Amino acid sequence: MLQPQTSSPKVLVVDLSNHYGGASSRVLSLMARAKPGTIALAGLESGAITKRARQLGLPVHALINHKADPRLLPRLVKLIQQEGYNVLDSQNIQSKFWANLAALITRTSLVSTLNSWYANEHGKTSLKGRIYTSLELLSNQSLDLYITVSEKDRQSLLKAGLPEEKIELIYNAVDVNFSAIDGNPAWLRQKFDLPPDSVICTAIGRLVPVKGYDVLVSAIQSIASKVPQIFCLIVGEGESKEELSAQIREMGLEGRIRLLGYYDRENAMSILKASDIFVMPSRYEGTPIALLEAAALARPILASATGGIPELVHHEEHALLVPPGDPTALAQGLLKLTLNREYATLLGQNAQQRIHQKFNLDSQVNATWQAYQKALAQHNFREK
Repeated sequence: MLQPQTSSPKVLVVDLSNHYGGASSRVLSLMARAKPGTIALAGLESGAITKRARQLGLPVHALINHKADPRLLPRLVKLIQQEGYNVLDSQNIQSKFWANLAALITRTSLVSTLNSWYANEHGKTSLKGRIYTSLELLSNQSLDLYITVSEKDRQSLLKAGLPEEKIELIYNAVDVNFSAIDGNPAWLRQKFDLPPDSVICTAIGRLVPVKGYDVLVSAIQSIASKVPQIFCLIVGEGESKEELSAQIREMGLEGRIRLLGYYDRENAMSILKASDIFVMPSRYEGTPIALLEAAALARPILASATGGIPELVHHEEHALLVPPGDPTALAQGLLKLTLNREYATLLGQNAQQRIHQKFNLDSQVNATWQAYQKALAQHNFREK
């Protein structure tokens, strides 16, 4: 448990997302390890992270039902003033917009946790990427500190003109008790009616274009006849569900690729542990929690060499890394891990050892709290 110093921050994490993701896991892990009374969550009434925080018995304030509700800002301001929060930590661009306004009104320190730089995630030429990047930079009036989760994103902030002293690089981390997670391979095959000799690759994440699941579907289709025992489970919900379903149907892969929808973390981890391969075909990632969890469970990893992923695992030492958006390279990686199970097992064991040594959750939490202290000190200096 963290032991904040005298005059340490009282933090309100602002997360107005609807869906659960890696950033949600990071926030809840931080809150679970903090000293009582030092941190709380402000979210949407229907938000997945709000519901999960309540289930875990963590302090949470449900502000409104929808992030466009005009009552959001006055309620956020009132909450900050009544509860005495002196640091706001925003977790995404929508949250940052409102948190910045609230920080201006309440003269509160603002931290922006950047889980992925938008120009990298959506592409520099995409309209969404340009809009999100512009909003991020334009909503820095109250900013005291960025927390970023990969060196690549830190460099992007520096190129955007942010001073080095306003950026803290704190990698994501996980604390996974391997033996405490159920995950029997026979159970998984029976649950989804798969052959006893099937090789199951599992992907976990939101069904959105940046995750590259369309590339994964194409890769599976190209090797289906060569390795009839390979099957793929994709855990998650999102805007690309119908498009992916149509692609799977058109390629005749309905029985081979299953879109499972949303599973809570406990059940998703059981599916992952019982799988043979973890695959992350993303076009861009920061430092993905799902990949860290797969490594902690000693799953062989096949992932895109993009964003912060190569900072977490090294090619052919802890994982197989392939160019993003390349179905041929992804297919070759699947073939290698499917046909050479001994090599796949070795990669999984190496990844597990690396994660335990390099990405310790207690170290991450303490570094985050130190970042909050730094932000508050900078804010207080600025306010003098």
